[in-house]
Amino acid sequence: MSVPRVLFAVPLLALGAFLPAATHKPATAPAGAIGMQHETFSVDKVTIPVGGTLTFVNDSRWLHVLGPGEHGRLTTNAAVPAMGPRGARMSQTGDTYTTAAWNTPGTYQVTCSLHPEMTVTVVVAG
Repeated sequence: MSVPRVLFAVPLLALGAFLPAATHKPATAPAGAIGMQHETFSVDKVTIPVGGTLTFVNDSRWLHVLGPGEHGRLTTNAAVPAMGPRGARMSQTGDTYTTAAWNTPGTYQVTCSLHPEMTVTVVVAG
């Protein structure tokens, strides 16, 4: 008698949903860095000078995928430093990532494609 695959899939999905909560809490992002919780950044808005960088710290137990855009929708923007080979950065628990220099004055957004509630506004002041 064969066992339906769903009997294996459901427990694995449940384990994946609850396992992050069972692990130890990562260290909080240091001052000056943008922390990432489950569905929020530690700040809503940050201002940096032209040529400045941003440091993101995944101080949550969740995976995040960061890139330019809003409300979880990644976009392309030549003025935003590339955050990875495909324009996005996958960030696991404990990951620290510093962007390249932001060289174009303006207002930009960085979002997490997995958590649409996560958007931080970046003001590059010239």
